[in-house]
Amino acid sequence: MRGCRPLPLSLEAHLFKRMLQEELRLHQSLVGGIGSAMFPFIIFIFTAFCAVITPFILGNIEVGTVLLMLHVASLFYGIFVGGFGMIGEHVMTRRLGQVNMLLQLPLLYPLSFRRVMGIFYVKDALFYLIYSYVPLVLGIGVATPFANVSAGGVLMLGVTMFITFMMGMGLSFLLSALSVRSKAKSLLLALCFMGLGSLVYPFGILQPYHLLPPLGYWNSRNLLWLAGSTVLAVVSATMGSLVMKERYEVRQRRYEDSLLSVEEHLGVFGELRTLVAKEWLELARSGSIGPTVMGFTGHLLAVYFISWLFENGFGLPIRFNVVFFSGFVGFMGVMTYSFLTNLEHNEYLNVLPVSVDMVVKAKLAIYFILTSGVTAGYVVLIGYLKGEMHLVPQSLFVAGCTSIFVVAVTAYLTGLWTNTMFFGAKTLLKFTGMVVPPLTLIEIGSMMIQFNPPLASKLIWGTSVFSLIAAAFLFMRLGDRWRGKSFSYVSTGV
Repeated sequence: MRGCRPLPLSLEAHLFKRMLQEELRLHQSLVGGIGSAMFPFIIFIFTAFCAVITPFILGNIEVGTVLLMLHVASLFYGIFVGGFGMIGEHVMTRRLGQVNMLLQLPLLYPLSFRRVMGIFYVKDALFYLIYSYVPLVLGIGVATPFANVSAGGVLMLGVTMFITFMMGMGLSFLLSALSVRSKAKSLLLALCFMGLGSLVYPFGILQPYHLLPPLGYWNSRNLLWLAGSTVLAVVSATMGSLVMKERYEVRQRRYEDSLLSVEEHLGVFGELRTLVAKEWLELARSGSIGPTVMGFTGHLLAVYFISWLFENGFGLPIRFNVVFFSGFVGFMGVMTYSFLTNLEHNEYLNVLPVSVDMVVKAKLAIYFILTSGVTAGYVVLIGYLKGEMHLVPQSLFVAGCTSIFVVAVTAYLTGLWTNTMFFGAKTLLKFTGMVVPPLTLIEIGSMMIQFNPPLASKLIWGTSVFSLIAAAFLFMRLGDRWRGKSFSYVSTGV
């Protein structure tokens, strides 16, 4: 807001404290107090397990390669969580049901939205430090006796990884804030960063630490690399805050009534066709069909890119076939289904003659409409690129079964609140226990194809059929699980 005086430090500190409390209360209201406290513990256990077994299964990989992988993962983690510009626009232009956030204060009080967003950014940085990186570092520390690494080295690894995370978070914040003003400029800036990345790989003109300065510390043990990295993170975050808009206009468009015309083409869904038509229209009118399909496609391609990077960029002696990639389709579908359930708030449906399980089934119908073609095209494309077209029929069956099974588990456990309930400790443990064993068997079978095809084929086909039967059972149980529940924004125990 022009002419707005800078906020006193005491007020900034007060808002920072209240935002932290807001974040904690939001987590506790969605996943419960125990679930909220268990999330860091799960990260600790998982990291400790991976850290202990890594020296035994990846002992031949150079330390520099491991460091590169950890820091690249931290960078992308920061990019993933740093889209605060979009979050700010969403909060300032849409109703969030019964939820009000402190970010909305500039709508009522003479406060600068840029300043409030800056406080929100610092709050999230501290939250992810405590909720993610502290348990991660403690988990890695468990492996120090097995990996011949000092406690001080583990602590410094946590510092460099967190600084890398902050660099990714600041970059994502800047890009998302700029995209609110001009998508073309945001895309141009993103392409510039991608061009810089190509100078590292595949062109090899720059070294990785030139773009990820925290890695420079591990080459020279010079703290100037960390100081420079911190400056880059702060500058990118500051620029993102300055680019943020102060005023948002709610965009309005008019549409002709077309529910009946859409419904006419959905007779295959029986009594659900009206709800499926409603979900389709909401996707179309919100402009979300493209982002949904592209998001699902992007996640699948990211899996292929990472495996390609391991094989060719890092030179690891691992070869993944098309069946291996097919097993990952279901995992990627979780995020797409979560997006579909988060598209709108459904409290108003409490006064209509529909139930939660009916809407869940309609969401699932839309999910399969949007992802089935992409899944088939993805499998065929990878089969062609790898010269494994003879494995495509089996891979298509695996991709279909895993996609149906994983989304069935997700819908059964989380209903319409996947983006919140999924991260509850109890739900996450149940999801892991139900999904990981069969998918692990499929991936093991894909690795066995090269030296024992008959046994691998039996394992893959058998596990896929079992997953399909389990999915059918869960679909039949959706009514018992969700019928009678409220559409209100609440956490439902599982």
